Amino acid sequence: MAKNTDVFIAGGGLSGVTAAVAAARCGADVVLAERQYILGGACTLSLVNPWQTFHSKTGRVIGGVAQELVERLKNKGGTLGHIPDPVGFAASVTPVDPDILKMVLFEITNEAGVKLLLGHTTDDADVSGGLIRKVVLKDENGANVVCESKVYIDATGNGDLMNITGCKMEIDDDCQPMTLMFVMRGVNSGKIIDYQKNHPDEFYMNQDVAVLDRGYIGVSGFYEHVRKASAIGSFDVPRDRLLLFGNTRKDEVVVNTTRVTGFNGLSGEDVTAAMIEAEKQVWNTAEFLKNDIPGFEDAKVSRVADHIGVRETRRLLGRYVMNDRDLLENACFEDAIAKGAFPMDIHSAVDSTLTTELIEGKGHYDIPLRCLLNNQIENLITVGKCISVT
Repeated sequence: MAKNTDVFIAGGGLSGVTAAVAAARCGADVVLAERQYILGGACTLSLVNPWQTFHSKTGRVIGGVAQELVERLKNKGGTLGHIPDPVGFAASVTPVDPDILKMVLFEITNEAGVKLLLGHTTDDADVSGGLIRKVVLKDENGANVVCESKVYIDATGNGDLMNITGCKMEIDDDCQPMTLMFVMRGVNSGKIIDYQKNHPDEFYMNQDVAVLDRGYIGVSGFYEHVRKASAIGSFDVPRDRLLLFGNTRKDEVVVNTTRVTGFNGLSGEDVTAAMIEAEKQVWNTAEFLKNDIPGFEDAKVSRVADHIGVRETRRLLGRYVMNDRDLLENACFEDAIAKGAFPMDIHSAVDSTLTTELIEGKGHYDIPLRCLLNNQIENLITVGKCISVT
């Protein structure tokens, strides 16, 4: 089967969907290929929740299709909207229902006229004269689809299309660890909030605890509980804290605590081994929560993500490599294409720690178009976590 289009996008996570909708609304014919049979990537497959962050200390800095998704989710009861972060890590958090998000993503791509090829992976590319001439996709049965396009967008997260076409990339020897998210139901958030107020030294929290009175919980801490349980072996996860957030339902929390190190997430073998280890950690963490943490006495696991969350793999070495100083010094660029306000957040691959540096000053920074562009292929753009950054 052959397809001709104006824009071809590999990867149907949030960055790929946003690129597809934006291009289609500009009048382009768009084909979006995604290896799974749902859209949303890490947010739906891996339950990454809540979204962070639409705001800096000066106000909202993220709009566009992202904010439109929030409004659509609100209309369907799929989000609590933007809430001040009770942890004090970011300016705001936005809890979303991943199942309602799946529906919204199908709706917004269909309305824009995006042609979806679900269950398809990018297998090969024909490159000549510094341009991609066509890509070859495969479905789960091994059947080929050949797609010829004017512009190609890599939204795969791992930089699969960039890698196939020979773009210069890098990968660290010690990639940040992976996490398998899970949901617990029957949680007494009031007990957790009372404990936070009475034991502030056990938590990372540099925001007024009055935020907790809103009833939405965010936890980065229970340090002493984790230390004692780790010492006696009842908590067997290489973490120095518990990390969890309230969900869109009052008695539910999303737990972001498991930590699997030693894998880079590029091979099926690596991801398989990581998933097996992460499943053990999920149930160990759930048991620890029930036995040791106030508010979890009657809680139980209600959902485990279908795919482990992979924080870091390959990254583009593009026309500009954005670095930590750009974030921390509120960098402005003439070719800015987006803004960010998320702090420096490094999960150690060698120990249990998490290193955080907040964005001071105005609290936000630009992301330049050059970070999305490579030096080898003229008609290839990269979006998502594998753009050109350290």
